[in-house]
Amino acid sequence: MTALAKQSNDLQEFVQKYGLDKRSMKWVKLDAASDDNMPFQKLSEEEIRDLTIGVYQLKTAKSYSAEHFTEQGLFEVLVSDGISNIISAKIQSRQISAKKYALWVKYNDVTISAWYCSCKNGARVVGMCGHIACIVWYLSFGRYQRSISGVRDWTDTVEDAAREVDFPDSDSDDDCVSNQEE
Repeated sequence: MTALAKQSNDLQEFVQKYGLDKRSMKWVKLDAASDDNMPFQKLSEEEIRDLTIGVYQLKTAKSYSAEHFTEQGLFEVLVSDGISNIISAKIQSRQISAKKYALWVKYNDVTISAWYCSCKNGARVVGMCGHIACIVWYLSFGRYQRSISGVRDWTDTVEDAAREVDFPDSDSDDDCVSNQEE
């Protein structure tokens, strides 16, 4: 990790040098859930954990993927004819609803070799930001599962606060009011 921390993000430099982040770059949208031609290898959760350098990003990736299935639909996964072994994706921010982050993931036949996200933590090479972890987890593991869980739906356990509640009459409430008036 110490050696990696001293390296620059080569994929970030490639993206910026060749304008992969510009609107003029032609990317084609794929359906990440059903496209069997998705150019991404299957990985185990252990292999993904090695890339994320721990379990935190892996856990958030699962819930982040579940959120994108239920609320916003699926994130956009993009490929380009002119660039092999790199996918691009756009993913909604968890904190800012109007913000989307663009990210790129470079892969080969064996594993994920580089990543870069436009968020403030997305250029690191030791571990990866939650946006990249979400895309990597979903494309290499989650889409092969029967269901994705991670976000609990609390609506069945919360009662409606707008419904009328009858409170019993109590003299103690009157005592509190009279003490405040004195």
